Amino acid sequence: MKKNFFKFKIFFLIPLFLVLFGTCGVEDYYHIYHVPQSSIFPELNSRAVVRIDGRNSGNSAFQNYIIFYCIYVGDANADIPSTISSTTFNTINPTLAQNHNTISPYIDSETLVGVNLDNLFRGGGRRFRYLELEGANIDSILSAGVFNSNLVFSFASNEYPTMTAGGNTYRLMRSTGNRSFTPQPDRFFVNTEALSREEFINDLFNADVVNRAGLGPWPQRITFAAMYIAAMGYDLNTHATIYSTPSLIHVFRLPNAWN
Repeated sequence: MKKNFFKFKIFFLIPLFLVLFGTCGVEDYYHIYHVPQSSIFPELNSRAVVRIDGRNSGNSAFQNYIIFYCIYVGDANADIPSTISSTTFNTINPTLAQNHNTISPYIDSETLVGVNLDNLFRGGGRRFRYLELEGANIDSILSAGVFNSNLVFSFASNEYPTMTAGGNTYRLMRSTGNRSFTPQPDRFFVNTEALSREEFINDLFNADVVNRAGLGPWPQRITFAAMYIAAMGYDLNTHATIYSTPSLIHVFRLPNAWN
């Protein structure tokens, strides 16, 4: 009789324990998917196509994709090929190569997941900022509506650089760091004298630009924008921001001012 009663208690308590353990003791692990580097197709130094898959569809943690950018001053007299790759980053600007060497281990990584990308891109004196768009909220544009579609970036000559998403084309805009600095001469991605002048490369004005020492005045000073894309979301348990690993979109040469 006692044995049967003991068996009954065990039979009753085990599923109860599993229910309690499953709901109270273990939290879900929230993960968002990155854009594989193999899904990004750069063309020369003026265009890139980014294929966004649908792996984050239905992912309650996903919010939107984010793009980090930084502008680097280069030498117009340097031998820079029309097709830019990591092997030419040092020729453009040594700091560009150093920054990419810091970031590249995270690209497509299966182990370096969960790093705070804001610290990765902006810590250690790195001057990356969040890309913005003219007349549109980039977070809304790069949300679930871009699943299973292409983002197209164009830095063609004599045109303002743009991003095309969902059939709409937007001019790219530089950040103001929540109005903590004032880009010179304006917020467009166009190579001008004011953009690359040493006097303006500081935390008050062009805080998104990295100088290259030893260059003469503009127009010897050309500029390039390095851009990386990642997914961002929120851990529904801790309400903390979470990130995917980043991928390099391209290093674009900014078109020279044409007016």
